[in-house]
Amino acid sequence: MDTFDKMMKDVAQKSEKEKAALLADLKSKCPCPGCPSYNNCAKTAQEAAFCILGNSFMCISSDKGCNCPGCPLHGQYGMKYKSYCTRGSEMAQRYANTIWGSSLK
Repeated sequence: MDTFDKMMKDVAQKSEKEKAALLADLKSKCPCPGCPSYNNCAKTAQEAAFCILGNSFMCISSDKGCNCPGCPLHGQYGMKYKSYCTRGSEMAQRYANTIWGSSLK
């Protein structure tokens, strides 16, 4: 089990209140607002932590550059993918790679 899988397993065992606190902590450390793809809509909607939460709901539709690999959370949790705001969370991209056998790294 790699670091990301362990973190997700640990999160699954937390209460809803603990999950919310963890997410708030992750968002506070998140460099998403400094990314070239991040826009005013995402800022207004307070979207962030796409690596955990998944792609932007309505705001980011095109990849204009990606800072994900340089994110401290990316390294800390052993994430392998990028462009989470447009391609989906780390978990979603790992699943797609497992099913389809292709990688969007």
